[in-house]
Amino acid sequence: MIKKTFLFYSIFIVYLFAIDKTSTFDVKGMMCGGGCVKKINRAMDSIEGIKSREVNFEKSLMVVTYDNKLVNDELIISALEKNNYSCAVVDKTKKKSMLRTLFDNLKNN
Repeated sequence: MIKKTFLFYSIFIVYLFAIDKTSTFDVKGMMCGGGCVKKINRAMDSIEGIKSREVNFEKSLMVVTYDNKLVNDELIISALEKNNYSCAVVDKTKKKSMLRTLFDNLKNN
């Protein structure tokens, strides 16, 4: 029983701290929907830990989901600035894992 409890908590702690984060960025400097979007996508693809990215030229927005252990908003902003775009975080939203929600519920009870 102790081994099972230890194993459960070990797995739980790994999932607790492995939270993906999704951030929305306001991107300035895009002049076209083709070349600029491709350039931004290449910049994001070069960063290890980015799980998905979506660039919307019409709204000048980019939504990025990433592993917050490897990537942060500042790294993403820096990568875009190196490609001559300015950007700022619009919305900071964390995606909680189901285990994190369970843990929060257990703490509150």
